[in-house]
Amino acid sequence: MFRNLARLTLLFAAFVLASSVTAQKPSYGVPDRERERKSLAVNIVKAISAAEANYKKNHGMYASWDTLLSTGDFSDRGTKWASESFPTVAHAMYGPGPEIVPGWKLRLTLSKDGNAYDLLLEDVTDPKCSFAVFTDDRGRIRQGQAIECEQ
Repeated sequence: MFRNLARLTLLFAAFVLASSVTAQKPSYGVPDRERERKSLAVNIVKAISAAEANYKKNHGMYASWDTLLSTGDFSDRGTKWASESFPTVAHAMYGPGPEIVPGWKLRLTLSKDGNAYDLLLEDVTDPKCSFAVFTDDRGRIRQGQAIECEQ
């Protein structure tokens, strides 16, 4: 009797463990694409920040988006400032603002003297939540969404 009870307990424990593992499996499809889009935005902001730091080192001030385009840092063939961890940033087709990459709108504001900047990259395909990635000349990258968005 105790042996049957022990087997039953083990079977029940195995069932509980298996169901919890199944419940924790990552979902595929739209959430993965959404994570990939957000990761793309973060890495675009990293690339722009690297280009800005380089431009300031060489010119003593930060650059506008038009300047970064005209110097060849970003073009319709990609950028040299891509992260190795996300190579699609290297081959993205960059263009003049405000939508610098299809689906992503850039707002890059420089101070009058060019010694500071604020950058906002917003997902134009997300009108409900307005997901965005932002940074400034201090280099800390943040992401957020509208407070009305429930996720």
